[in-house]
Amino acid sequence: MEKTTKRYALSFGRMLAGWAALLAVAGGVLLTLLWGALEQYELSTPEHAILSLVELARSADDQTLADAAGFVPEGVATLESWAGAARAALADIPGDRDRLAFVKGDKQGDAVGYALAVDGKVTTRFTLTAVNGGWQAAPALTTLPAYTVTAPAGVTMRVNGVALDAAAGTDSPADGFADMGDAAPRVVSWTVDGLYAAPQITAEQDGAVCPVTRDDKKHSAAAGMPEDEAGRAEAAAFLEQAAKQYAQFISEDVSFSQLARILYPDTALYKGLRGYYVGWYVTHTGVRFDDLKVENVAAVSPDAWTGDVSFTFVVTKPGLEDRKYPSQYHIAAVRQDGGWKVVSLDVGAQEEQAAE
Repeated sequence: MEKTTKRYALSFGRMLAGWAALLAVAGGVLLTLLWGALEQYELSTPEHAILSLVELARSADDQTLADAAGFVPEGVATLESWAGAARAALADIPGDRDRLAFVKGDKQGDAVGYALAVDGKVTTRFTLTAVNGGWQAAPALTTLPAYTVTAPAGVTMRVNGVALDAAAGTDSPADGFADMGDAAPRVVSWTVDGLYAAPQITAEQDGAVCPVTRDDKKHSAAAGMPEDEAGRAEAAAFLEQAAKQYAQFISEDVSFSQLARILYPDTALYKGLRGYYVGWYVTHTGVRFDDLKVENVAAVSPDAWTGDVSFTFVVTKPGLEDRKYPSQYHIAAVRQDGGWKVVSLDVGAQEEQAAE
């Protein structure tokens, strides 16, 4: 009887040890599974997606960063400009997780907005999209104000290497030439948006490079015609002649019939000067043009040019002090049949200067 009891106790102990070992193994497996599930959960959270993107912004190349955020270059927005803006937006996010807070926002279609706060202050916003059981985070970047880009008709404009379609632009008469009606040289303007950084802007016509004047503060750029030094010199000479003749017409030293020879007919300028009273100038015996400058001479077509002419118009008479009138003109002119005509003339400062 005693031997039987001992054998029973031994068998029971072994069974308990076996169960204990089995439970220990099962518990270990369960803990491993739970730990893996927790890790998988952590990897699938919006917070992880955001922090992973922040780390990529510090260490990865532009393409890897764009792939992670789901950015695909489109239109004039380049990979480089987007990546630069993304890195700038994420640069000040610290690595200390305890300083960060994630605030869920409203749904945006299939996506969700998130705000990231550093030390309690929101610094960056993200858009998160559900992808393959996890999340794809993209910084909510602000684009620049739209650029206004202008070029003479026939000139190809490129923004970040992308040629702008003339048919998508707005066609209008070039400034100063509207009075020519259908014969006016044309310009095309575009509104270019979606830019993350100041763009590269180039222009060409038939393979010839065109100058581009840009103002990034005003978000604008304007192209001219290809360089034509001979044409510029010829236009500058005529603009100087036109400005002088206009000033002498006002001082009653040139008649309207003389001036009309260089005026484009039926324009507002022509009609206004035809009935202009010029008898108010002081009687004088001569005039001269001091400090003459011809500047900003530019073509809007091979035969249409604009420019600025300034000088001090000096009226002289023996025995009297010279009368001095600082004068500024912006002139638009066209070349027709070998000759030049003024289409418009805008007058700037023209007040009598105090005698020295």
